[in-house]
Amino acid sequence: MRVVQTFWSGGKDPLIDSFGWSSPQHHFMSWALSCLTLRQNYDEVFLYTDSVGYAIFAEQLSLPYSKIIIQYDNLDCYPTHWAYSKLLTYSLQDKPFVHVDGDVYLPKRLKPAIESAELIAQNWEIGTAECYGDMMRKIKERTSTVLPHFLNNAITADSIPSYNAGVIGGNDLEFIKEYCNHAFQFIEKNSLRNPNPKETGVNHNILFEQVLFAALVKEKGRRVTTVLDHSIGDNKYSYAEFCDFYRFENTDLMHIIGGHKKNHRVCELLERILLNKYPEYYSKIIDLFKDSHKRIGKKYVSDNSYHDYHTFLEDLSLQWEKIDNEELLNLEKMSTHYFKFIQEKERKKLRYKLQSNPYLEIYEDSKEWPKETKELIRSKINSEFKSDRFDIACIPTLLNKGYKEVLIDDLSYNILVMLETELTFNSLLDKLDLYIDNANDKPTDWAVDRAVEYLLYHKLIYVTGESSNY
Repeated sequence: MRVVQTFWSGGKDPLIDSFGWSSPQHHFMSWALSCLTLRQNYDEVFLYTDSVGYAIFAEQLSLPYSKIIIQYDNLDCYPTHWAYSKLLTYSLQDKPFVHVDGDVYLPKRLKPAIESAELIAQNWEIGTAECYGDMMRKIKERTSTVLPHFLNNAITADSIPSYNAGVIGGNDLEFIKEYCNHAFQFIEKNSLRNPNPKETGVNHNILFEQVLFAALVKEKGRRVTTVLDHSIGDNKYSYAEFCDFYRFENTDLMHIIGGHKKNHRVCELLERILLNKYPEYYSKIIDLFKDSHKRIGKKYVSDNSYHDYHTFLEDLSLQWEKIDNEELLNLEKMSTHYFKFIQEKERKKLRYKLQSNPYLEIYEDSKEWPKETKELIRSKINSEFKSDRFDIACIPTLLNKGYKEVLIDDLSYNILVMLETELTFNSLLDKLDLYIDNANDKPTDWAVDRAVEYLLYHKLIYVTGESSNY
């Protein structure tokens, strides 16, 4: 089966515009991971794009698409209606295909029953009044909107029918072309290709791509096979099911949909996965954004607030500038080795060996800061950290400011001190039991697991291997 993807720049500069992600860098990392996982499983992976996309994906990143087709230069369409370019790609296919969005990753090949299906989609969506219902009400308020009868029936239903088009395609090319033609007619009749539309506050993409597809499937009595075997509410695409990179190797599909693209944790773990699996492409993307990273671009301007603490940071930065970039890259790679540990059963976790980052430094005077200062620091470093009682752990990094600041609680502090020497997870638990005498202060297993994951995620400790004694 052929896999196809679509990137249309819509007149934007992808090196500046983030396309909904927290940064342009993470936007490209997502495209790279999507392409590379697809090429791992499929011989034919085509990208339909414009000259802007070709310059980046082909010339600068050299992503291993089997074919890159410049199709969408001077595409006459308002950029908000980005799904139009996807529909054009669907309509151009002359053999069975599946289209995969650039924020979708398929770590495994699709099952044969899906690849051989008449029609394919990611999953059936349950439309709610609060989400798709409200969206369709706004569209219907446009008295000039022209709808085919079957689509009008769909958007007046109690639950708006829809298939998520993160993955879409199939073997019934005749139906797919008819579907595309209906979408094109809707777009033309409602002037949605107008580069300067009168109304820009209504997003029609869901309607003319996903809802129309579902409505026409019902009208024609067709059957759709979905990648996911269950339905998802239109506003229920959870982090746990769609964005948890700890499950990457064991999942059939991940889709970083909507607001999840701006989730710092999602973007951080996306970086780790790409570095772990495809370090060459990670480095190429970082090179595109040198000016964002102090050690590489040397253009970062530091903040001079909080004199004592920033003096501490400046002194550390001077020391850390002597560290070779290659050594820091190796530490970054080490920080990607803990996903298996997180997924293990509790007993099997005991054999894993852990150790603190060799360059870790902890600023302890923050406990004495006034409440206002602590609140400001929390807002700058980690607004989700609730406690006023914290220390600040600092480590050198290859990217961004050249260092990373992490707020830590007392349990995390104790774990970091104990892991100055390499310990198995089992030995760490024993030490915590031994040194915390007061039964009221003893952390639960859940609290320790959570603290260890927090420290691993923030690169303050590493999984260094497995002991053979278990």
